[in-house]
Amino acid sequence: MPQEVLKKRFPMLNIKNLSLSKQRRKESIQILQKISFDIPKNRISLLLGKSGSGKTSLLRCIAQLEKGHDGEILYKSVGVHQLGAKERCQIIGFVPQSFALFPHLTILDNCAQPLRLLLGAKKRDAYLKVEEVLSSLDMLQFIHARPHELSAGQQQRVAIARALVLNPSFLLFDEPTSALDPENRDLFIAIVQKLSGEGRGVIISTHDMVFAAKILDRALFMEGGLIVETHDIQELGELSSESKLGRFLFSFERPFL
Repeated sequence: MPQEVLKKRFPMLNIKNLSLSKQRRKESIQILQKISFDIPKNRISLLLGKSGSGKTSLLRCIAQLEKGHDGEILYKSVGVHQLGAKERCQIIGFVPQSFALFPHLTILDNCAQPLRLLLGAKKRDAYLKVEEVLSSLDMLQFIHARPHELSAGQQQRVAIARALVLNPSFLLFDEPTSALDPENRDLFIAIVQKLSGEGRGVIISTHDMVFAAKILDRALFMEGGLIVETHDIQELGELSSESKLGRFLFSFERPFL
């Protein structure tokens, strides 16, 4: 299908001239520098680069968790920052590296809280929606457990469920495989590919090159707060090992693939 048709069918997030600086010890540090790119739906976009390159900061800006950034984040030509919390949470969902689950709440209440606070859902309706989403992630049996009773992979699926109950168009993941064993990493890949296949846009910051190579679709390589190289498998085919992205991605041992 032609790219212009895909863009019309699946609206994108448009990032335009995004910059971020922070004050550290009376010195202004530039974290992101006039970054512009598009994030399509029904695709998996990887943010790659060394630690400190700006990947997490970029995700946090898109999710509206960083204050004071310049530039625009647009959806259907409207600035995301201009929208209310209810509208924003149905466009962008964010799953942090730490999962950020409330330790004193059950899995059911962890996932129901956004529905009740942001969308004003009644308790019964919220619980029914949570049960539906947890079931789709094979987590319904843990509905009355608390986070400390779950493995890292199970906690991650709860964090994904908490984001999915709001039905966002785009899901952002920060270093999602850092605490996962190979089996749970493969399970996460299957979940992400399913989400993309449903028409959602998925954006993942990662330094796990084994994971990145397995899930590679669209990739954006960052250095010093800039996107210095991009690659789209659908448009350009296999990634060259001679490119910046290729050298970074295939720097690990091939037998892991």
